[in-house]
Amino acid sequence: MTGPSASRTAGGVDDPRPAAARLTTAAEIEVLLAGLPQHSPELRLEVETLDLLRVLTLAEPGTTVDRLVLTVSAWERPLDTWVGRLGRVVHVQSCAVDYPVVEEPAPTRWAELAAGVDLSEAADHPADTLAPATVDIRLSRPTPLADVARGVYPLLGVDRRQHGYGFVELGTVGVTSAALALLPNRTAPGTPGPPSVHLEGAGLSHADLGLVGTQAALEELLGDQDPARTLVGHPLLLDPSGHLALTERAELPLVDLNLHNPIGRRHILELSRWTLALTSHDGDLTFRPLPTGATNPAWPPARNRVRDRTEKPAQWSRPAAAVLSGREVRQVREVEAIDLSGLEAVDHDDELLLYRRLAELAATGSILHSLPASFTAADDVLGPTLARLLRQPYRPSTGLVRDLRSVPQRREAMQRFGGFLELAAGAATLGHRLLPTVSVVLSTMRPSRVVDVLLALAAQRYPHLEIAVAVHGAAEPVGAAFEDAVRVAGASVFHHDRATPFGAVLADLARHTTGDLVVKIDDDDVYGPRVIEDLVLAHLYSNADVVGKTTEYLYFEDIDHTAHRRFATECYHTQVAGGAMMLSRAMLNEIGGWRPSPHSTDRSILIRVGHAGGICYRTNSLGYVYVRHSEGHTWKQADSLLLRNTPEQWPRFMPEIIEA
Repeated sequence: MTGPSASRTAGGVDDPRPAAARLTTAAEIEVLLAGLPQHSPELRLEVETLDLLRVLTLAEPGTTVDRLVLTVSAWERPLDTWVGRLGRVVHVQSCAVDYPVVEEPAPTRWAELAAGVDLSEAADHPADTLAPATVDIRLSRPTPLADVARGVYPLLGVDRRQHGYGFVELGTVGVTSAALALLPNRTAPGTPGPPSVHLEGAGLSHADLGLVGTQAALEELLGDQDPARTLVGHPLLLDPSGHLALTERAELPLVDLNLHNPIGRRHILELSRWTLALTSHDGDLTFRPLPTGATNPAWPPARNRVRDRTEKPAQWSRPAAAVLSGREVRQVREVEAIDLSGLEAVDHDDELLLYRRLAELAATGSILHSLPASFTAADDVLGPTLARLLRQPYRPSTGLVRDLRSVPQRREAMQRFGGFLELAAGAATLGHRLLPTVSVVLSTMRPSRVVDVLLALAAQRYPHLEIAVAVHGAAEPVGAAFEDAVRVAGASVFHHDRATPFGAVLADLARHTTGDLVVKIDDDDVYGPRVIEDLVLAHLYSNADVVGKTTEYLYFEDIDHTAHRRFATECYHTQVAGGAMMLSRAMLNEIGGWRPSPHSTDRSILIRVGHAGGICYRTNSLGYVYVRHSEGHTWKQADSLLLRNTPEQWPRFMPEIIEA
């Protein structure tokens, strides 16, 4: 979408001052930063996508401004009800934000959709509209541009600091935009000094771990023996590719979890009419549209979000050497699959370069397939799992079949090549922890039913996990099977009488746990071994306060029947499933935790998060099956209504959903 007039200010008033510099790539911003004077009284910039704002946070500390007017020309609101907040910027005199107006959703074309819409799905995620958003911030004295950009970012995008106790203070010194891929947050921290000179501490470095861009800067940091002036306790050199030099991973892909992720991926249950074919020639990659032969329209799955996606996508080319940008991630997230059969590498170096782009594409969730056999280094570079998935053929599919191909691929790409996970592994060798610990809280009135859930939790792939179980006024003895499952899972058990409200039980469990993240699990649902892993990964790439799955897959126990419901996933939302809901302990403490209510305990959390200005994120639904049975539920809903508008049903339990 074309941006606003270059002379347009945040308030929409014409301004005779010079036009804003329009920047479309990270390289252009780095050139701009290198050429800026030490001080700019006023800086006007226009970037196409929000990921480019991140590069401004890499500006040298000595580069200052009195005023910054920044426009994101193709801005996408995370949630219709979302409003950002200004981060910490000293010397703020005024700050004006011009968000685009949220238009009322278009009337749903019921005749065309027929029964293809689930009315239980809330229509509160964005209507796929891109429009300009502008921030105009004035400072009372010269202020570092990087600090201003860091403060402006949360006005336009979801960002948060790490949650938990004992995390190191991170810093960046003289790095390029490639370093952004290693960070847990969406902005570079610089070297975060104290907010006041009175808080300068002898021997207290500004950062415990620092990413350093050049050998000269590293030697300067290591050569400073004055503990009162130490900037970085443990400086870590980066190689030109952005990897940590100590890891010797320079030839491997590097996936930026804050950029290369499935956020906004279209969850459409009908056949796609178009896919893409990827080819390479003379240093460029070309994405060419391919018809699938499908004739039915592919509508988005949520009410009042009807937009025709049957049109032919554009063909586009881009340099193979450049990292996949935010604009390009947005383009491929509309596409179900990308055919790699026409891809060719001229030599080994070219093959390594293409693997970098393929890993970034795989992380977005577009299904990559048919990688030629001539790519002989795929197993060594991409790993056997991702290489096998990329080599497999694929025909456009729907529903569960599509998810079973897309989710393992993007999970493997992010976990194997995620930059922050590389940094966390490197920090661990220095005795520092960056990955969050997780506490699972689980309450049951039916100890016999919870046995399978405890065994599923014991099988979780995520390593930093503790489990707390409340026996809530159970009428039956706990039994030997329960005791055995508790021992296998290493769970702690607490007892509450039946008169204690459900919400109060959960709150008490949370108080007895220590994890940085808290996951609420139900006693009667079915969980796969990657459910915690998926939630933590989504927490990392979404930056959301609450992350959860949905009740997309239902199993009706009494009739041995599984149904696939229509739900929007991989998007910011106001609702997640209470049986697979994760939130940070910081947010839990801020909102006061679960209300002491007997019912709607999960909804009470979501309401409080919304009132606190937090945001929720829905990740994929694989690995979690919501179970309906005859023993009673806190969510009162007729099974006949839950079966309405389910595009896929199976007369049995589907283990594939759990095992994926």
